[in-house]
Amino acid sequence: MNAEGREVLPRALSHLLPYAGKVVLLAAAYFAAVKLALIAAIPPGYATAVWPPSGIALAAVLLFGNRVWPGVWLGAALVNLTVKSSLTAALLMGTGNTLEALAGAALMRRYLGVPCNFARGEDVIEFVAIAALSSAIAASVAAAPLALIHSLPSQALLSNWWTWWQGDVMGIVIVAPLILSWSVRGETRWPWWKIAEGACLAGPMLATTYAIFSDGSAERLPSLQLSFAILPFVIWAALRFPQREVATVNALVCAIAVWFTLEGRGPFASAPLNASLLLLLAFMSTVVTTGLVLSAVVGERARAIEALRRALQNLKEETIRDPLTGLYNRRFLGDYLSRELIRAKREGGRVALIMIDLDRFKQINDTAGHAAGDLVLMEIATLLKRHIRGSDIACRYGGEEFTLVLPNATPESALRKAEAICSAIREDRDRLLEVTASLGVALFPDHAADAESSLRAADEALYEAKRKGRNRVKIFADAAAKPAATRVAGVKYARS
Repeated sequence: MNAEGREVLPRALSHLLPYAGKVVLLAAAYFAAVKLALIAAIPPGYATAVWPPSGIALAAVLLFGNRVWPGVWLGAALVNLTVKSSLTAALLMGTGNTLEALAGAALMRRYLGVPCNFARGEDVIEFVAIAALSSAIAASVAAAPLALIHSLPSQALLSNWWTWWQGDVMGIVIVAPLILSWSVRGETRWPWWKIAEGACLAGPMLATTYAIFSDGSAERLPSLQLSFAILPFVIWAALRFPQREVATVNALVCAIAVWFTLEGRGPFASAPLNASLLLLLAFMSTVVTTGLVLSAVVGERARAIEALRRALQNLKEETIRDPLTGLYNRRFLGDYLSRELIRAKREGGRVALIMIDLDRFKQINDTAGHAAGDLVLMEIATLLKRHIRGSDIACRYGGEEFTLVLPNATPESALRKAEAICSAIREDRDRLLEVTASLGVALFPDHAADAESSLRAADEALYEAKRKGRNRVKIFADAAAKPAATRVAGVKYARS
């Protein structure tokens, strides 16, 4: 063997061994589940009211892929050989169980995806329908060896087919959601109050189920109506807990009901065997479907509410955000500044405003185009975000103007912040297409008594910075002694 061949073989074995391990593990799990289920077997077909291996097989194929089908086939064939089936019958039954799992998985992927948790109530109904369709495969394949080996008449054969089919259906409906929901990683841990609620649910539910199904004798059996006293606990679980816990509750209730019914106790044990199984099937179907459907509907409602909350939050953000820069807009600034000044007045603090205007920005739009101007505005917004604290806010006031609000600021800290921003823009002139900035600073309550006058004071300081030659910072105190006319008939001066 050459060097390349020696390298390929270890790689092939590294892929084969995990796959072989999954197949062997699935075969062993299937075999063990069958042996446990056969304790409650109904000869000659060796079927039970619930056949958990069918749910294990379907869940395994959904989780690990179709490639693990040999594990289902091997486990089913081997276990049938151990119950005195012929080799042909064992191979046929193993094939039927395998086809059942593959068909069910294919239908679920086609219509539901891989539902570790059902997203809608309709998904549960579709899942039950898929379980019923795929279970017909194993029951039909198993009917052939039953007819040949035991020479059953048509009526007995039909009865065994029905028992086999309903056992596989209930095995899928009960066990597959249990495995799939517990396979989800990253589940959040319960807080203490949720643990307490779970204990309050589990204790009375198990006690009620045990009392209903363990009671009774040949002379006196509990009435059928008592069995539905369990439904309120299932509804409680569906309303208050995730689907994983609901599937667990379903499995526990059904396990208790099946065990005591096959022992001849409980509300379903007084009828003949076929009628008893039919009543048990109706009860389990009601419990499981109610729990899963309600759990899915509650989850769907919670997701719809969360989606609506996010949509409303996004809509609110759109009304207070500038769509180009992502900064807050002028509308938000007015509301926020008024609230912040009230808080500062109550606490005896200061609020600084920094007005920023880009110098010669109009020339960029005229020479390089509005797209280039938009890029400059976005770069300025990014720069401002880097220079503010978590308690500060940055707004696009309009056009090429920006405003910063700095709560709990001092004249010195506000001036330092403005100088740092002015310097950063100046040093980045190459990327900003030679744009510089003029900044005006004003403080509440030093220079103004309300939001409108604070903005006006910062604006006056900004104009003074422009008048002094641009690319600089002015605080309102410097401009207060010079009431130069910056407004004409209430019209704002033109800036460049």
